[in-house]
Amino acid sequence: MTHRVQTLLNSSRIYLERRVFGVLLLGFSSGLPFLLTLGTLQAWLERVGISKTTIGLFALATAPYALKFLWAPLTDHLPIPYLSSKLGLKRSWLLLSQLTLALALMGLGTTDPAQNIAHTAFATFLVCLCASFQDNAMEAYRIETLNEKEMGPGAGASVLGFRIGMLVSGGGALYLAAYCPWKVVYALMATCVSIGMVATLLIPNSDRERTIACQRKKPHQAMWPAITSFLQNQDWKIILLFILCYKVGDTGLNMMSIPFLLEMGFSKLEIASIAKTFGFFAMVAGGFIGGLLLLHLSLLKNLALGISLLMTSSVMFMIQAVLGHDTTFLMLTMGVENLACGMSAAALIAYLSKCCHVPYTATHYALFSSFSSVVRIGLSVGAGWLADQVSWMTFYGIIAVGCLPALMLLSRFSLHFYEPKRSSLAYEQKIVQTS
Repeated sequence: MTHRVQTLLNSSRIYLERRVFGVLLLGFSSGLPFLLTLGTLQAWLERVGISKTTIGLFALATAPYALKFLWAPLTDHLPIPYLSSKLGLKRSWLLLSQLTLALALMGLGTTDPAQNIAHTAFATFLVCLCASFQDNAMEAYRIETLNEKEMGPGAGASVLGFRIGMLVSGGGALYLAAYCPWKVVYALMATCVSIGMVATLLIPNSDRERTIACQRKKPHQAMWPAITSFLQNQDWKIILLFILCYKVGDTGLNMMSIPFLLEMGFSKLEIASIAKTFGFFAMVAGGFIGGLLLLHLSLLKNLALGISLLMTSSVMFMIQAVLGHDTTFLMLTMGVENLACGMSAAALIAYLSKCCHVPYTATHYALFSSFSSVVRIGLSVGAGWLADQVSWMTFYGIIAVGCLPALMLLSRFSLHFYEPKRSSLAYEQKIVQTS
């Protein structure tokens, strides 16, 4: 046992390798704008007296996150004058999106929602649009650059960086808002994007990207070949069904945890300190551990472990429903739940990354991400309705049982998940030449 722990500790050094650490910093830059257009922005709008109905409508401004597959071919195939010749295709798109993201965040901070809510909504849309371009370029760079050994830790680093970015733009921004005007808060958040810019300038190019750079198709010709290459070379129905089943656990647990805790009698302070703060560090640990386990266990085993932990978390919530207001057990419950979410997210990212093909990596991953967003929204609506119909014991019991189809898919189609079909470089070049 001690030897295994020591092996994991030694393996953790891979997070300090240039490319993996670069992915962590890019993940931070990706997670930073997420809450600045959701929870943090909602707090700002509420403080200036905007109605809850209007605040709810701001979710429409985040549509670029769900539609980013539409412009992903630009990231795959459109060189940026001067920048692409110096930085490579993916790094040039990263830098451009980060620069525009910083400007958009500063612009959002200068708006006055109390006087002109339309300006704030438009600025929010621009932030989300720039962030979606950054996400496309970041995921494509991660997939094309990291080798097989680095792919698992890279997935964990992506989760880790994203969560740290959310912490800074969530709790950090709200703390600053208690002492500074919102204009200053958003300006400071915009400066934090520079961390991603520095990473973009320091990380290396992808060898694979350089090999096929001269053979890329025009963006308007790329969407359909990207889709057909996926349909022809992947068991796409199994993959999409697996995403649907895999998201049942973490969506059900995350969506209804706060209403559950409030109904159990926990105070807002207890929720903030245990569910949010302690839970955040548990989730970061989950992403970190999940990345390391991907070095030592097969992808199939990591996916199965993630699902099993989500089922265990559901059982923990069932026990919490019986115990009620028990802060000691709540720490255990939130620890298991957030650890499970972090580890399962790292495993899923690693698998979906293996299902993406050069030269369509940005488009393929964006399609997976958009489908996941649609699934999350649909499951969130269903989870809210279900929680109103049944007791909390029954609700979390259903969530636990709902994880079983994902395990059954792993068992039934294990070869697909253990080693997803991935085209060779020669085949990728042939696609580009003939599509």
